This record gives sequence, C-alpha cells and structure tokens, in this order.
Amino acid sequence: MTEKLTRMLEVRESPIHGKGCYAAEPISAGAFIIEYAGEIIPAEEAYRREKDASRNGIYTFWTSDEWVIDGYQKGNEARFINHSCAPNCDYRIEGRRVLIYAARDIAAGEELSIDYSFGADGELVPCVCGAPGCRGRINAL
Repeated sequence: MTEKLTRMLEVRESPIHGKGCYAAEPISAGAFIIEYAGEIIPAEEAYRREKDASRNGIYTFWTSDEWVIDGYQKGNEARFINHSCAPNCDYRIEGRRVLIYAARDIAAGEELSIDYSFGADGELVPCVCGAPGCRGRINAL
C-alpha cells in the first residue's frame, strides 16, 4: 500500500493560542503530514513584515538566516500549527522547504504542534502550551 500524501486537517479555535491545526483522521508516527506553504522572502523583508502592526499574526517560518517562508496570505493549514514544549510533530528543513511529520501516533481530533525553539538570545516569548514540563517560554533553553 502506498503512503498517503494528503492528510485531512481542520483549523479551529485552540486552547494554546488563537486557531490551531487539528488532525481530522489518525496519523501514524513518522508519517508526512504537510508542507508549510507561503511566499519565500529574504530575511530583511521578513523582519519588516514581522514588525507590521497591521498584520493580525506572524506566520513566518525561517528556513535559514537568509530565507523565510511567509504563510500570512499564501499559506495553508500548516500556518496554524501552534508551539508546544511536548510537540507531536517534527519538522525538517530541506532547502527552502519545511516538511512536517508526525513525531508519534496522532489521534483524530488532536491538535498538531511543533517546538518553535526560538533562539535563546532573542526576545523571551512566554509559552502557554500547558504541556507537562512546559519550559515557560517558546525560546530554546
């Protein structure tokens, strides 16, 4: 049997933050879930957009120090995957692509999460994921 390449996902309110991305069907550990989609922009433009107060969220995913995927307008459901200190998904950066996989079995109806691991040297961002052992901030230790 061939591995399924398109997952059924839903976006709805999240207890973690705003909206979240949920599995609409069970997903097996190690399975590919979704590619983070959006506009590929240089770092300078990403910094400008992240400071733009007229935007109702930051949906930038940094693939390197030079390139960023901005999912704000041209993104898909992946832009709603929230941070957790005990995530059920992993991501892999391949060039300028971000691929998201299940880190463990995920039940239908479960919210998808990744560890954002913001830089420890940047602004400290509080975490409200509610996971056991939450480190209290989205930044890596």
